Amino acid sequence: MGLASGVRFDYSEHVLAAQAALLKKYKRIRSVEVAVSDRLQLSDAALNFAARSIGFRERGEGLYAHKDASVLIELATYHHRLRSKTVIERFFEKAKPAVGTDEHLVLTAMMNSPVTLLLLGEAVPGIGVHVEDLLFVGNLFLADIPLSKRKKKDEKVIVTRRLVFDDFVMTPCTSYLDFDPELARMMAKGLQNESALPMAERYTSVEAKAELATDMMEMALCSIESVRESLVERFAVSGV
Repeated sequence: MGLASGVRFDYSEHVLAAQAALLKKYKRIRSVEVAVSDRLQLSDAALNFAARSIGFRERGEGLYAHKDASVLIELATYHHRLRSKTVIERFFEKAKPAVGTDEHLVLTAMMNSPVTLLLLGEAVPGIGVHVEDLLFVGNLFLADIPLSKRKKKDEKVIVTRRLVFDDFVMTPCTSYLDFDPELARMMAKGLQNESALPMAERYTSVEAKAELATDMMEMALCSIESVRESLVERFAVSGV
């Protein structure tokens, strides 16, 4: 049945309304995630665990002043386990957030967040950027206001933890690290060729997730030359 005479849909207004709704939801979810993260209590043991996992020699309070402290805090938050549970899982059990609340959504996303490599694509100014997940394969929308303002000159890949919601994904408040695009493709291709199992099935155990996160973070902090040598040796390739 055709449209009634004189009735018109302004698709641009529809798109703008959808974008405004997504931005509003993102800001709400982000504020909850920041508040939850501020309430998580990391122990010195957790931070030392993170430091050891990527080869840092410092210990104790000095780690909080380290230039890469955000990396250590993220690894400690998501992968250090006390009595088999992370600080997020212990917080979830204590808080008992009601299903459907923003706190429940955020904590669930945090507990199930994989570390991956995202190739940044077209930006939606003021909201986020379309991305390609190089490791787990798929096109996603990353809600991130600062990244939406980036002037697209060169390719940009980031290594980040992916918090997944119904209509967007976002980075954790500890942010992300840049990753060389050439090495990102080499890493993605090597991992995918390493096993017949899909990536999502290979990285389901807590041990595998922690190993992948540590490897990704450590490589992002190392020199391009050393990472390239390591990947060539691991995957027995000469390039991408």
